[in-house]
Amino acid sequence: NRGSFGSLDRSMSNGGVEQLFQVHIQGVKTQQNNHVFGSFNKSRRNVSDSANDEIEVIEQCFVRVKKLGSEQSTFFKLLDEEAWTLIYSWGQVFSGLSSRRCMAVGIINGTGSDLQIKSTKLLEGGSPCYTIHTKEFKEDQNLLRPGGAIILFGWGVVPNLLQDGRVFMNIETNAFVADLSVWKSQSSKTKLQSTYALPMPGYQVGFLEKSYDDSGWWAKYWLLVRKT
Repeated sequence: NRGSFGSLDRSMSNGGVEQLFQVHIQGVKTQQNNHVFGSFNKSRRNVSDSANDEIEVIEQCFVRVKKLGSEQSTFFKLLDEEAWTLIYSWGQVFSGLSSRRCMAVGIINGTGSDLQIKSTKLLEGGSPCYTIHTKEFKEDQNLLRPGGAIILFGWGVVPNLLQDGRVFMNIETNAFVADLSVWKSQSSKTKLQSTYALPMPGYQVGFLEKSYDDSGWWAKYWLLVRKT
């Protein structure tokens, strides 16, 4: 195991997560059951014995998530569970001397219109930035349809004397830009900025969850994008 689980640091730009299930979210087809993002984070998950490397872990998650849609009343709950299962599975496959830091970032499109995913990349890390999407996603155009969601996932190199294996992700869409770190705060020695999400004019973006492992092995975020 990679140490104790970090405390949750959740905030919403529009008044708190408790309002999430009391208002209509544009594009989401069904009223969602009440769920607190991050509430799965302390739980152990069933990990498939067939997942022997990073690609198999991601592919198994991809197959499950692409079947999910906002017509399900447990859509948000299932999304959050999958994001945590991905992180937990990663910790089981890569442990001990092969441990690598990882980060999962979930985005829910509550704008009522298409969300253009322009760019997702790791500014620091040891992998591509993988996109795991629900059924409301057009892969050929990188468009997240109204009510849809994606989980972005990436990891760092194995820490050594020369590199600490940090992960730092950059996301650019037509509605917001974001820089997200596997650590709660960046070192003052780095030139990279701290974690933030900045909306474009006409949009708002809020964190449903910001969770960090106490030892810095993983981070998990959920963002909700809406129109003002």
